[in-house]
Amino acid sequence: MTIEKQLLYLLSKVDTMDGKELLKIYEAMNYTPQTIRNLLSKLKKEKYIVSVDRSVYSISSSGRDVIHSFYRKKNYYMEKWNEKWYIVLMEIPETERKKRDTFRRNLIQLGFGHLYKSVYIHPWDISHIIINMIDSLEIESYVTMLASSEFILNKISSEGSSGTNKASEIWNLEKINTLYKEKLDWFEQEFEPAINQLLKDKNPDILKIFTGYLRLGETINDLLLIDPMLPPEFSPKSWMGTNILDKFNKFHQSLANLIPKDSFYHVFLEKNHN
Repeated sequence: MTIEKQLLYLLSKVDTMDGKELLKIYEAMNYTPQTIRNLLSKLKKEKYIVSVDRSVYSISSSGRDVIHSFYRKKNYYMEKWNEKWYIVLMEIPETERKKRDTFRRNLIQLGFGHLYKSVYIHPWDISHIIINMIDSLEIESYVTMLASSEFILNKISSEGSSGTNKASEIWNLEKINTLYKEKLDWFEQEFEPAINQLLKDKNPDILKIFTGYLRLGETINDLLLIDPMLPPEFSPKSWMGTNILDKFNKFHQSLANLIPKDSFYHVFLEKNHN
């Protein structure tokens, strides 16, 4: 849902937006006008956006909820761990299968590891998000959540130690590390050289800088969604996530700094880039 997500993100930053401006942005990203029109029609049909006038769009409350679900995870590499584990246990009946699948999917996206059947674990306190999710899905009777710093048996094993519940296996850190390497290769071999070439111009195209900002921002967000951002003692020595996210975030900030405050695109920058 990458392009749809970007469209919703852009619309969430303004009251209304002319379809022509959206087409202009995505044509600069090599999408055809028809592709974007089809996606706008799809989002409208799904009631994530509304057309307030001919080819003028606004995000709906449902659309804002979707965007919130994608962008609610922050970078926990910047946080100090309180050494507590947050555990979710659920027994959601088959009659509520759709809600069960949605809840499980959201837990994984938020960084929870699958410890046992219907048992999920996370090192960071995001209980307020989980409780809101439970309330929204109306599954209060089927879920228990607890926090503890103690394991009597089979604690989560830190890197290099022995034990049944190895963090590297619970979160499949090797697979995530490989994805980080792939994204770094893309950044160094394709993305960064293209941006540097663009900046050689004394008056670089602001729209192209902005589309680069969008692409890199989406990459960062995708990585945050699959990375549990475990405390350092649980990450392998070869772990690349922390440094790569830091590198990407700094470059993302530098792109934001290149977009003038009087530019049409400045309103679409993330809060921490304003």
